[in-house]
Amino acid sequence: MINMFKSKKLQSVRHGFFGRSGGVSTGLYSSLNFSEKTTDRKANIYANRALVMDELDISDQKVFFPNQQHTSNVAVIDKKTNFEKVSHKPVDAVITDLKGIGVGILTADCCPILAHESESGFILAIHAGWKGALAGICENSLNSLKGLGVDIRKISVAIGPTISTKCYEVQSDFVEGFVKTDSSFEKFFIKKDGNHFFDLTLFIESRFNLFGVYDIDNLGLCTYENPELFFSNRRAYHKSERDFGRMASIISL
Repeated sequence: MINMFKSKKLQSVRHGFFGRSGGVSTGLYSSLNFSEKTTDRKANIYANRALVMDELDISDQKVFFPNQQHTSNVAVIDKKTNFEKVSHKPVDAVITDLKGIGVGILTADCCPILAHESESGFILAIHAGWKGALAGICENSLNSLKGLGVDIRKISVAIGPTISTKCYEVQSDFVEGFVKTDSSFEKFFIKKDGNHFFDLTLFIESRFNLFGVYDIDNLGLCTYENPELFFSNRRAYHKSERDFGRMASIISL
């Protein structure tokens, strides 16, 4: 059975944060793997995508997934967009107001963010790992929406399955990199028994708060500590597995 998690903040649009179950992939990718950057069979990935599209009732639509590279780059999809061209550019956030076009991102510990502004009709999907978040992917996304005339204070935001703070231990140089950027960033780290733990979702929420965006629903689902529900990059590394699947988060008008 496919596990799809939804947010009360996005009830007016079709959306879903998907887990790892209900697909056709096997082995390390069992079973709802979405990533073509894995060694999973392409036929499995396409079958998984079809299952998810049916679950969202958008099988007649196109869903655009960007070429995620942990950047701060944002793509706006409109009627003039050349999908072949934009699909090769490094992009970690996608915006559109086109009906019949869904936007999605893939994750396996990083933070999947879906958002909607009902008056303008724009939707947004963001892939935010620590690199992209520190580089400004959330801020750039909001500035892009502002440039399109959107009142960003009216945006509703949902944060899907992400590695939790207690499972996100980091080294001191990681902390130093954040603090050098802004000394106030120290508050996003918890120190326990000499170890540092990073609160990625709280950091991301703070980026939205800077723009006056407070209508945020954090689903509070940890990818690392729920192996039956989610893929996890860090868990795969700790288990010495050679690869891991990626989960989809999709929003569509």
